[in-house]
Amino acid sequence: MRLYLITGDRGDEVETARIVEAALEGGATVIQLRKKSMPMLEQYRLALALRILTREHEALLIINDHVDLAIAADADGVHLGQDDLPPDAVRALPGFEGRLIGRSTHNLAQAQLTVHEGADYFAVGPVYSTPTKEGRPAVGTALVSRVAGIIDRPWVAVGGIELDNVATVVDAGAPAVAVVRAVYDAADPAEAARRLHEALVTRLEVARR
Repeated sequence: MRLYLITGDRGDEVETARIVEAALEGGATVIQLRKKSMPMLEQYRLALALRILTREHEALLIINDHVDLAIAADADGVHLGQDDLPPDAVRALPGFEGRLIGRSTHNLAQAQLTVHEGADYFAVGPVYSTPTKEGRPAVGTALVSRVAGIIDRPWVAVGGIELDNVATVVDAGAPAVAVVRAVYDAADPAEAARRLHEALVTRLEVARR
């Protein structure tokens, strides 16, 4: 995981697939299908299309919330919220074998519990205020640093991250970032992904020296 794109809610199957394909060409390495208002049948057709695109680009396909959809579309995994089923219950479901489980976390205790429960990766955020998570306060880069200092498990920072602040998030300790608006809503998603991925990788290389 490096650049993790979460789909925005706007756009039909065709438009979403077009944006995702452009983002993959620009360097996105993980795609999360998140459509809160799209009917499930449309999400299924879209997931099948994204499965083809992600395989062509050797990227991961993650489904938000819907374990049944992840299995039906042969996705690489599912991303759970704090109110969803616990990871061990999801992993035991028929057909889920070999898939990844991610979980959203908003404080250090949740991140530690998520690791204890056996999630394969987790997200920390929102780092900055974002309209995609209305009503949820920003956790800031201080939490990013705390998580980076004590937890050894793949994770991504998420929430309001864009080209202007990605270096700050990486400097705080994030090994990867997840975005929605910075790429999905960009006029040129491929170029936006390319610039963000380049800035991310460059900063990570500096941090490792």
